[in-house]
Amino acid sequence: MKKLFAGLVLAALPYLTFAQQKAARPYWQQEANYSIDVTLDDKQHLLTGTEEIQYTNNSPDKLTFIWFHLWPNAYKDNTTAFAKQQLRNGSRKFQFASASQRGSIDQLDFEVDGQAAQLAYDPANPDMARLILPQPLAPGAKATISTPFRVKIPASFSRFGHVNQSYQITQWYPKPAVYDAKGWHQMPYLDQGEFFSEFGSFDVRITLPANYTVGATGVLQNPDEQQRLDQLAAATALKKTAADFGTDLSFPVSAPETKTLRYQQDRVHDFAWFADKRFNVLKSGVTLPSGRAVTSWVLFTNADALKWVKGLQDVNDALTYYSQWVGEYPYSAATAVDGALSAGSGMEYPMVTVTMPSAIIHEVGHNWFYGILASNERDFAWLDEGVNSYVENRVKAQTDSLAGDFSGILKSKAVAGLVGIDGLNASALNQLPYQAVASRGLDQPVSGPPSAAYGKLNYGLIVYSKTASLLRYLAGYLGQDTFDKAMHTYYERWQFRHPYPEDMQAVFEESTGQKLDWFFKDMLQTTGQYNAAVSQMQVSDSQVKVLIRNDSPGLFAVPVSTVDAQGKILETQWTPVISTDDEEDEVQLNFRRAGAAAVVVDAAYLTPQLNRRDDRMKVDGVLRGFEKLQIKPLASIERWDRSTLNWAPVLGANTSDKFMLGAAFYNSPLVTKNLNYLVMPMYSFNQKELNGIATVNVNVLPNGIARQIVTGLTVQRFERYRKVEPSITFLLPKSAFDRPQHAIKLANTAIKDQDLKATSSIQSLEYTVKAGNALQTWGAHVELNQLTSAIEQETGSRNAVLLRASADYQRYYKAKKRVSVRLFGGRFLQNNNSGFMMGLSGSPDYRRQTAFLDRQQISNAFTAQVRQTDDQDGAFKGFMPLQNGPVGVFSRRWLTTLNLQADLPVTRLSVFADLGATKEYFALDNGKTQAQRIFYDAGLVVPVVRDVLQFYLPVAGSQYRNGFPGSGRDFADQIRFVLKLNQFNPFRLLNEQLAQ
Repeated sequence: MKKLFAGLVLAALPYLTFAQQKAARPYWQQEANYSIDVTLDDKQHLLTGTEEIQYTNNSPDKLTFIWFHLWPNAYKDNTTAFAKQQLRNGSRKFQFASASQRGSIDQLDFEVDGQAAQLAYDPANPDMARLILPQPLAPGAKATISTPFRVKIPASFSRFGHVNQSYQITQWYPKPAVYDAKGWHQMPYLDQGEFFSEFGSFDVRITLPANYTVGATGVLQNPDEQQRLDQLAAATALKKTAADFGTDLSFPVSAPETKTLRYQQDRVHDFAWFADKRFNVLKSGVTLPSGRAVTSWVLFTNADALKWVKGLQDVNDALTYYSQWVGEYPYSAATAVDGALSAGSGMEYPMVTVTMPSAIIHEVGHNWFYGILASNERDFAWLDEGVNSYVENRVKAQTDSLAGDFSGILKSKAVAGLVGIDGLNASALNQLPYQAVASRGLDQPVSGPPSAAYGKLNYGLIVYSKTASLLRYLAGYLGQDTFDKAMHTYYERWQFRHPYPEDMQAVFEESTGQKLDWFFKDMLQTTGQYNAAVSQMQVSDSQVKVLIRNDSPGLFAVPVSTVDAQGKILETQWTPVISTDDEEDEVQLNFRRAGAAAVVVDAAYLTPQLNRRDDRMKVDGVLRGFEKLQIKPLASIERWDRSTLNWAPVLGANTSDKFMLGAAFYNSPLVTKNLNYLVMPMYSFNQKELNGIATVNVNVLPNGIARQIVTGLTVQRFERYRKVEPSITFLLPKSAFDRPQHAIKLANTAIKDQDLKATSSIQSLEYTVKAGNALQTWGAHVELNQLTSAIEQETGSRNAVLLRASADYQRYYKAKKRVSVRLFGGRFLQNNNSGFMMGLSGSPDYRRQTAFLDRQQISNAFTAQVRQTDDQDGAFKGFMPLQNGPVGVFSRRWLTTLNLQADLPVTRLSVFADLGATKEYFALDNGKTQAQRIFYDAGLVVPVVRDVLQFYLPVAGSQYRNGFPGSGRDFADQIRFVLKLNQFNPFRLLNEQLAQ
């Protein structure tokens, strides 16, 4: 037994002081001071302006050029990085935008200190260019850079744009990229992955029609406009109900006269403004601990007006608590604006944010993390989004805000009890999104990948939610006061500068006196799965001694608590950082015995564990209130104090079993466990038999190239057949977001048909690959089957070896219209007249993978393969009968087909055409045989539910004697349908959504 551990304290390690770090690498940053005049043309949606920048080279380097960002050009065409990212993230809106909806910046004519200067555009990115300086800019020297510019404002595809005459003017003017000790940080505009700019001062003059109301960065310098805003605020304050605001969202006619608004501000790195003629205005303010007053504003339309009235308090709460927990707000005002944003729920800029009411606290909080602590969001988004989300969650907990988190569910005892989250804190639920992706091998490190490398969903789940949860964990380990002191030091030291992760770590280590590599490097920069458990316990009359074991791949500090019989926490202690070395992976903690019913690892749900079921060890006896097995509908989350079984009602029907009623019982699909199960009994009222499906999967997340390995067993019974299929599936590669996805599956399928008294055994090896984006997708599937069957009345068995392969390609030619091509080829490597076949009009479905309504061919309306197809094998939409018999064209040798389908431009209908070839001799009615090699069909597709339920109406093809239907009855008899019920499988849908 390993030696019991008592009273360990981390040894103090030598640290470099901040002064020593500065001496080793002096910090510097460039400065850019702007003077901008701009005019809005709200008829042509144009900005026309001039810009002058005083650029100071504080670097030790002589500069021969300066990278400039010309980000309106991101909206220029479909070749930009922004356009490509839109497709990768599932949106075709920009791809098919008209020329009038695009944006750009032009009429640039740069001068440096009065001399003409050349722009050298980046060959791959029209929104980046190097400004070649006429003379090198020496260290410490300044240059005056000027240019006119014209901006075509795009429609609202992202953060910069307009919806009619509502304007969100962001990332709109030419501005230099950041140059620091790590080099130039030129970057194309991206929707996912934000910005990095130099600090300086702004003096901006905006000319626009006089009846616009504007929210902007900086301090308004126009007394008459200040008075106008105050009058609007007073008028809005009188409105108390939704009826007072009304529902009118129409745009007033623009005033013929114009006004020029002037805004000034220093110590900011960006300038944004938002203009609308419909804005209501509310004004308030807070007094900071220093006694300094800050004015708060909200500008909003009549949509969701009452939420915006409440939102004014959210602005005040953010100003108050961020100032208290991070550092005082340095500016004189903060504004939240209602805008037509197409990039998430909100977007922040210094002193002003465009947002939804539910995201006001988060967006105003970005004044600290992005605005004042201006980290490189493109490379280290967590320093902005994640740290801000952590503080935001604290503000919401402090203010009892229901916006944007799980508080509303937790507050409703009825709802919380129904879904099994009663008694949990918000931290337990905030971890759920991260746990959902991590349990499927989809986790990504918090720090390391650039913003664009995250999956669309992961950008929120990892960068925002996981970071916030891990920082809450760190605050628990350090103690909240110690954590806040370190955060204050970080803010004071790095405000109005560009901190990197190592800078934050250095401040926290210096402030706390602890070495924190295990958190900032191991925990934030890897995807290791953390777990700890109570390994041993020793109980006396006065004390409970426990050994806590670290089962994680790296260092881990663990909170451990004693709880009473009702699960109430009595005492909590933190282990020191536990190593995984043989002699150090367990530590001892001593607790008071009085009232303790159990010892629980992480009773308050602070740690990033995926497995909670081994977190508790009983002190003695059977615990009251523990290990309740609760049955909850739909889904639940794993918790240490109870076991939960989820259920959902299910209905089914087919021509053999008729109507079936049942229920599915399973462990929650939200977070995939090592062992997952589903039992779905369904009673057939016709057969008076119990049917259904049962599956058990063992889920392994390897450290190698595969993302996930699933070993499963499926048992299935319907239509008086029984199927048993063990399988193993490999999903790879590790990344699921930016490269083709591969799956390899081995399965052994055994089927017994009670009515036919037949058995079959199929050994399968499958390979599937899928790739693409919102514009086009492609995939391939190869399957090798060893087939064996036996019938009770016959001696011996039938054997065959079948190789099938298909490839498909799909492309959209309009935002919601697509064409698709499929190529199939199959060949029997061995058959020997076994009876196995490939179907030209669909597969025989030997493995029972399709839910046919009439597999036994009882009904004329739903007959499997005749009326209902599975779109497999030859995938002909029309049924190709042999001399009008019940058996379709098949092959025991080889078969190849080309399947085409295209959506029609102006209706929901599609057209299809199929061309196939095989080499078979078919029996004719006169006893002779005929070889037919080429088949075709064509017709219409009626999508009832796209890709799920579709009807095929053949209007031409080989199934008709003269190539066309001879009568209405002839045409009606050829109507077929496909029903892909697996598209509704909630487990599959959840997996697919999480892998975006």
